[in-house]
Parts: sequence; C-alpha cells; structure tokens
Amino acid sequence: MSNNTLILSQEVVIAAGIGNSSTVGKATLVRVYNDSGAVNVIHVVDSAGDNKFSGIGSITVANGATEYIEKPADYNIYGKAAFRAAKVGFTN
Repeated sequence: MSNNTLILSQEVVIAAGIGNSSTVGKATLVRVYNDSGAVNVIHVVDSAGDNKFSGIGSITVANGATEYIEKPADYNIYGKAAFRAAKVGFTN
C-alpha cells in the first residue's frame, strides 16, 4: 500500500546556518528538498534545550534528493546550505 503526501503548507527556502533555523510552521513531518548544488547536512535541534540550541541529530542529503524528517512540532531544522522545506503529512 502506498502513501500519498498531504501538502499542509507553502514550500519555503531555509537559508544556511543555525541562525536561520525553522520549525517549518510547527511541522511534525517536513519534506526536505536539497537544491543547494552539493550534499547538504540537515540538522534537527531543540531550541528550548539547556543551551540556546540543543542538537538532536543530523542527516546528509544528496544534491537533488528529497527526504522526510519527522520531528516534534517545536523543534527546528537548518542546513549547512540552503534547502527547500514544506510541512506535509501522509495518508493512504
């Protein structure tokens, strides 16, 4: 059985660096498209952690690739380079 992607927000460009972190509209599932021209490391951080940004984890996304990242609504994502992100969901 395949899943369909529900588009729940407008796609946005998230600029490079932790200072440009975004919750992507408090998304719990984010569609990430890496159009940076190179591999991109996407980080998930808890902005309410003990430090200003408490790192949770990261993944490397190939240029031209799409990944889906599940995260708590208040957690932020950012990249080593700019990327596109949209709040999405799945349905059958």
